[in-house]
Amino acid sequence: MYSNTANMLKQTTNLINALNKLKQNLSFVKSYVISDKILAIYFLSNAYSDFNLFKTIYLSVTPGDQKIDEFLQQFEKFFVEVNKYLVFFTEDCTEDKLHKEVMFSINETEMYLLNLLDMYR
Repeated sequence: MYSNTANMLKQTTNLINALNKLKQNLSFVKSYVISDKILAIYFLSNAYSDFNLFKTIYLSVTPGDQKIDEFLQQFEKFFVEVNKYLVFFTEDCTEDKLHKEVMFSINETEMYLLNLLDMYR
């Protein structure tokens, strides 16, 4: 971890921004999955890039945080089976359940980071 509080403040903000981009792209996936699968796959790919950005920032700055490590493990599995998200939307009405679970997990991690951000201020 950086000993400089200003750096931690900046990097925690960067982590939160990456999570917000991830949420936005997953929302776009949900919006387009029925009407335009190509756009849905495009936004899912963007979401995966956002996840990797989050992971890279975290591992370079604050590795060893159990809460974030659990989040990374959960989403690593999610993105390894990248089509799983799209299949849920096309098979039946469980898409809202999956989307809500994913968003809940992201929001929970974001709240944790916001609390850390308050500590660095």
